[in-house]
Amino acid sequence: MKKTTAFVMTASLSLATSALIGFSPAVSAHAMSKTEVEQSVPQGPKTALNNIYELAHKGQMPYYAKGLKIGVQTKMDVHHKLGNPYPETGQSSFDLYHAEMGNPGFAFHYDAKGKIDEIRYFGTNVEKETNIGGMTPSLLKKQLGQANSVSTIPQTKEKKYVYRTGDYELEFIVGHDPDINQQKLTVLHINLVKADS
Repeated sequence: MKKTTAFVMTASLSLATSALIGFSPAVSAHAMSKTEVEQSVPQGPKTALNNIYELAHKGQMPYYAKGLKIGVQTKMDVHHKLGNPYPETGQSSFDLYHAEMGNPGFAFHYDAKGKIDEIRYFGTNVEKETNIGGMTPSLLKKQLGQANSVSTIPQTKEKKYVYRTGDYELEFIVGHDPDINQQKLTVLHINLVKADS
């Protein structure tokens, strides 16, 4: 009974949050059952980080976005694989696939030719600590070594840790997530982009 109540409350909160930030809830092709999600999203920030870093060398992100490569696949390919994105709100030029019920969230940006030029990974909203919410600057350094660069994003005061992965770069956006711990710095989202030549 407790799980049913928690599920209903979580779903209601998710719908209310979606309405507040301008996204309409929609069912997309990337929605999976809880069992499939648990099997496809590794448990633990270290495992997730290693998986993301490994695929970044190929210009890809894991989970539902695996196989969608920067500079190769198009907007049409993304829509074919993941379904229709959330309706455009006018605030972003990204196709957004919102994290729901344990499904990871992604956003895709495209170049003038319609090919993917950036993939953003938002992790999961459920049990964040087992995914990117458990990634800290110290874990990044321990697993990946010293970042190629660290800078502050002026508008948000968040830190951007950049790791070069061959022809691509992983940008770990680090700040305070109030859902986890306001005192602890943690990864908020990860961007994968083509490295500057």
